[in-house]
Amino acid sequence: MRKHSERSETIQKRDGGSGLLTKTEEHMVHTQVRRNSFAIDHMIKAIDLLINKEQCPWDANILLRLRTGLEIAIAENDTFRKVLWRHHQILEQVMPPQSTELDPSSFIIEQIRKRKFAFMAQSARA
Repeated sequence: MRKHSERSETIQKRDGGSGLLTKTEEHMVHTQVRRNSFAIDHMIKAIDLLINKEQCPWDANILLRLRTGLEIAIAENDTFRKVLWRHHQILEQVMPPQSTELDPSSFIIEQIRKRKFAFMAQSARA
């Protein structure tokens, strides 16, 4: 079994300390966010059922456990979302998005094509 320092050195060597996630890591984080979201929804429904429908007292042990689990799941989800947000910010800096602007000739050809289709649709109605 590797020591913690060896493992962290391996991680730093792999991504060069850039903070980027691999595709597998990104998929794992997305999956965990979804799982936590389902767990959070389930806990909220359970708390709502116990408090509003069953008139369970606020200091019941089950409610305290559910609230603690809910706080942990929300904090974990916030952390995962921050990691994903940082990953996407770094990705945008490293690889800026492709320009979607067309060159002048492509723009003119696209406009001619749109007018042609509009004219065909208009003449079909007549």
